[in-house]
Amino acid sequence: MKVTDIIAQDIRFPTSKENLGTDAVHVDCDYSATYVTITTDNKNLTGIGLTFTIGKGNDLCCKAVEYFKEFIINKDIIDIEENILEIWQKVTNHSQLRWVGPNKGVTHLAAAAFFNAIWDLISKMHKKPLWQYIVDLNTDALINKLSFNYLDDVITKKEAKKIIDSNKEKLPKDTSELNSTIFPAYTTAVGWLGYSDDKMSKLAKENLDKGWTHFKMKVGQDIERDIHRCKLIRSIIGDDKRLMVDSNQIWSVNETIQYIDRLKEFDIMFYEEPTNPDDVLGFKKIKDAHPDVKLATGEMIQNAVMFKQFIENKSLDYCQIDSCRIASINEILPVLLIASKFDIPVIPHAGGVGLCEYVQHLNLINKFIITKNSLSLSEYAESCSEHFENPAIINNGGYVTPISPGYSVKIKDSSIKEFDYNNGTYWK
Repeated sequence: MKVTDIIAQDIRFPTSKENLGTDAVHVDCDYSATYVTITTDNKNLTGIGLTFTIGKGNDLCCKAVEYFKEFIINKDIIDIEENILEIWQKVTNHSQLRWVGPNKGVTHLAAAAFFNAIWDLISKMHKKPLWQYIVDLNTDALINKLSFNYLDDVITKKEAKKIIDSNKEKLPKDTSELNSTIFPAYTTAVGWLGYSDDKMSKLAKENLDKGWTHFKMKVGQDIERDIHRCKLIRSIIGDDKRLMVDSNQIWSVNETIQYIDRLKEFDIMFYEEPTNPDDVLGFKKIKDAHPDVKLATGEMIQNAVMFKQFIENKSLDYCQIDSCRIASINEILPVLLIASKFDIPVIPHAGGVGLCEYVQHLNLINKFIITKNSLSLSEYAESCSEHFENPAIINNGGYVTPISPGYSVKIKDSSIKEFDYNNGTYWK
């Protein structure tokens, strides 16, 4: 079976009308997807992948995908599977495109969409959900598909193999027995910054009734308003539930240190992205000033090298990988392996189109063959889930294990016809 074409579509949903996704810096989000379809000479086999953006710039990612076609077009899928690391390196270290990166920004987001589609194609070819395809792979074969570029000063392939093999020893012989796993999650649905008090209260009560025990809300608009909102949510969910806050990078280091003092009374589980997402030393200053608080970050960490620095420098307490910010499985799993070595819990970011669908697989891969940490938790934001053929399923505050082959992000044809930014009926 060979690849016959790669199509990139600019899909945008008008979520700004409902203030969905609003935070301290992103005030008018139109949740969007750079949506990649890989067609083959088998009409029943296609690869689907995406990267998440919030509107303008999505077209740039689509254009960048065009530059990657040459590396898999007319190639046999088995050959692509066997040589995926070599292809990944050609794309992410392209001798010309790397100048507008490298390993960051538009080209890296596009690479994520491209390789997410390839991994979807491969796992469908094997008739397995992506998580199970990865778990079932021979350890050496898996490691040889991953990029350890610039990482071997912190983790070697030998160490990675030892981590995976030691976890595999605990697995059942038949990994289909793992299908009943429910992976715990927290909800972000109640606290977008653009929501009124009434809407927040209504959503908090509804989600509490649905069985949620962990809640996250946005802060950063104004500290007095932040305190008011925290009081409101805490009064509804009670003292026995967990509350997290996310200021989406808006504070300086000094402001963060000051504002954490104001918010401590609300028993915050973690403070997410309090300051600039590249400021490894700044995060450490915040932690040194408040040794008793936990910091989380990762959705804007653009590559594995940055994650390496945050983790090794002890600048974060929770590692929040994003399935579309760094370039797919090839780069995500090495980050998970570094987190495992340093015993850092991984709580993936999933506030965006397709991210919940993706992280349900990453959660299971990490739980089954990588982490040694006992904490299991992941974000759930129900972002545009109605547009997916097989959206992530939540049961009593946890992800239900996906069992359909692939990586779970196929958008409904009807949604594409309506919300394709260039040809869709909504945007005409």
